[in-house]
Amino acid sequence: MKNCILVPIDLAHEANFDLIFSATTTLARRHNAALHLLSVVPTEISVWPYVPQNFVGEAQKLTESQLTELARLEYADDISWTCEAVIGPIAQTIVRRAIDVGAGLIAIASHDPKVRDLVLGGTADRVLRRARASVLVLHHSDCWDWS
Repeated sequence: MKNCILVPIDLAHEANFDLIFSATTTLARRHNAALHLLSVVPTEISVWPYVPQNFVGEAQKLTESQLTELARLEYADDISWTCEAVIGPIAQTIVRRAIDVGAGLIAIASHDPKVRDLVLGGTADRVLRRARASVLVLHHSDCWDWS
């Protein structure tokens, strides 16, 4: 059985795309691992006022489609990957899906924290504290080259 790496991707933070795809390509090749890309559509959007009835389901379909297209562009043919978009609370869903897919590693990009994140903890921090799998938190830095 191949090693599995869960790769949560926030499509709203494209500044992290180069980092996450470069790092996970290196990890997948080095450890003969399959990648499971995950994008979480937050449940909070379903309680916004005036949200159309099918909005959340359509957002999930669109997100999965965009994630799949991005993976096709970023990964070479020798990289084994799957994609999914799931509706739920972000950090909890990442931790749950890591268990469900049998991931031994979660590779998650971290972006500059907002003030709210410093008080409540950002997504990467919450995943790190709750996950059973090892967690690699990737930050932009000139200190490490993943290519």
